[in-house]
Amino acid sequence: MPRFYESIVPEAPDLESVASSDPASRSAFATQEMAVLRRPVTREGLALAMWEATWPHDRLVLGASRMVRVVDEVVGPKNITVYSNRGLSGIDGTVSFARGVAGAAANAGVTGVTRVLLGDLALLHDAGSLMREPGVPDEGRVQVFVANDGGGTIFDSLEVKDSAPGDDFDRAFYTPHGVDFSSLAAAYGWSYQAVTTMGELTEALASSESYLLVDISLPRD
Repeated sequence: MPRFYESIVPEAPDLESVASSDPASRSAFATQEMAVLRRPVTREGLALAMWEATWPHDRLVLGASRMVRVVDEVVGPKNITVYSNRGLSGIDGTVSFARGVAGAAANAGVTGVTRVLLGDLALLHDAGSLMREPGVPDEGRVQVFVANDGGGTIFDSLEVKDSAPGDDFDRAFYTPHGVDFSSLAAAYGWSYQAVTTMGELTEALASSESYLLVDISLPRD
């Protein structure tokens, strides 16, 4: 069982109560089921959900963001193809890399979808790679899942966080951006989906869109 699994996945509702003749039991099941779907997305829940949604015919690309570390902590072994590279500046080139993976799979006749999980700053460092060249047929299905916590929260764990003045730290390390990712997706002709709950994340992971940007709201802490 993956580490933290019990704290990430809530207890399943009692299925026997669905067929119960007691209205209160059926109502309790529906309430519990809705609570499961409406619970907010956490980094651990996002990592596990994407891992479980990926099949052997899919590809999963992990950006050099905070989330790759969360994935390493949370998931267990699975026979799937996972890619991760580290650019010259750490997070640059992630989107273009993922699109290359998707294109290579399409050229090889491989089915499935290429999903990339990256942070908001990693997306912004390579936003130009969302461009779809006019007149050139699109090849491969690629979906970008953005763990959007408003900046570089990975730096919150460094020693400098405890010594630098708060405003200076935020400007130099956290680097808040305030970018509207729905507008960014529209500018490059991608479909867009905002996600705040695990139910919405499940829907996004089941999407058949070929060019989809999923904006997943996460808290800074």
